[in-house]
Amino acid sequence: MARVLIVTSEYKPFTSSGIHRISFFKRALEQQGHFVAVLTTNASSQGMVSDNSYDKTHNIYRAYTLSKLLRRLLSSKKLPLYPTLARAGKYDVWLPFAIRKGKELVRQLNINVVFTSFPDFSSLYAAQRIAQLTSTKLITDFRDPPYWIYDQVTVNRKIRFCQNIVERTIKQSSQVVVCTQDSKESLSLYYDIGQNIEIIANGYDAEVIAALPEFMPREDDYFEIVHIGSFYAEGRDIKPIVSALEKQALNTNKKIKLRLIGDLPDNHTTAIIRDIAKSIIVSIEPPVKMHEALSIAMQADVLLLLQGERFDRQIPTKVYEYLALNRPIWAVVGDKGETHKLLASYAANVVFSTYSKPTDITNGASKLFDLKATSLEVIALSRQSQANKLVTLIQKAIYKQEY
Repeated sequence: MARVLIVTSEYKPFTSSGIHRISFFKRALEQQGHFVAVLTTNASSQGMVSDNSYDKTHNIYRAYTLSKLLRRLLSSKKLPLYPTLARAGKYDVWLPFAIRKGKELVRQLNINVVFTSFPDFSSLYAAQRIAQLTSTKLITDFRDPPYWIYDQVTVNRKIRFCQNIVERTIKQSSQVVVCTQDSKESLSLYYDIGQNIEIIANGYDAEVIAALPEFMPREDDYFEIVHIGSFYAEGRDIKPIVSALEKQALNTNKKIKLRLIGDLPDNHTTAIIRDIAKSIIVSIEPPVKMHEALSIAMQADVLLLLQGERFDRQIPTKVYEYLALNRPIWAVVGDKGETHKLLASYAANVVFSTYSKPTDITNGASKLFDLKATSLEVIALSRQSQANKLVTLIQKAIYKQEY
């Protein structure tokens, strides 16, 4: 059996889609009898309180870094030191402590595989050094490829430092994992990886979906559209959506409610949304835990996916979760992207609008009210179906190490 050390700067009790992916990998490996420990930052780095009992039960080990409050103080306008000095991102201070702690854990826990996940540069840096210094096999998961593969960037010292981290980590890695075919092709070509690269899609957690309450028609007469996650001007601009729904409300006398659940936008964006939305309700709500977010999504009339062309190579976890909920989906996405390709196989539940075409968004909005959900078979998209791929990669890495 494998003994795995996951090196990740962000982990529970902090939550994000990336953490859900990593924690599922941990759970899936443990269910098959493998030992998995996690090396991460102290909880105060996320402004949270440590739970030593939880950490001990789940084999979570923490290395020192600056608290969230201290990072904010050192990043303020009056004292903007940290963003300049922290070359590997906000967890830069974590690195020497994580490397030292990781070396100890490899020896103490008899670890034979180190696993890490990008896009955090400090996680890659720490994992690569731990694997190198202890002669341990390394597997690296790229949830997103490095942005410089696709975007034109002006290379400065900080960017070059991060590029070196990725280059060293890929060179050190026994296996590289990606989420989509496009990411595999792009990363493989850019870094000349060869055969040691595999796709493990994001997927949805079938156990979580199964535990959700069933859809129950609401008693109010609003048509409710729900978006889970952040939105921002470049690639996830919500304003064309609000405008399209406003037109529908004026033309059809429909009572429409748009719920935006996730990171709260800046005051300027909020003001623009309020200015556009005269006939519809736009509810801007803070993030909630995954189970609550999915419960809200399950009761929606339509689920909104918002993904501009700059994200064509990615398929967010919520795409799989939305499909698993078997609710109507309004996909405002790039028409040649990976998300569009996946959703096209389940088109019975989807209204497509091309993100970069406002007229197409308006036309898509007019089709939402007649879209009725069909029960589709999506178990192949579950993370449970993907888990065996990671087990195979780990066993392959151990086999290479032993023989």
